[in-house]
Amino acid sequence: MTHIITSLCVRDRGCIDVCPVECMIPGQPLNEWPWIYIDPDTCIDCGACVPECPYAAIFPEDEVPAAYTGMPVCGDLPGR
Repeated sequence: MTHIITSLCVRDRGCIDVCPVECMIPGQPLNEWPWIYIDPDTCIDCGACVPECPYAAIFPEDEVPAAYTGMPVCGDLPGR
């Protein structure tokens, strides 16, 4: 299982700084992919990113609130 970053994300980047496996991917171009995404193939599910997000935008995959399900995820990014 991995974590999901929801639309609450404002690209604070604190999660990127603490990730031990560099699985955080800023969406590009910004106007089409405004959030940071987690690469599920790289994520080790350590949870280090969760407390670093000042907007509580990161959830374990099976705990994402219903209001945020169906959002784009890393695999939807162009070139993935």
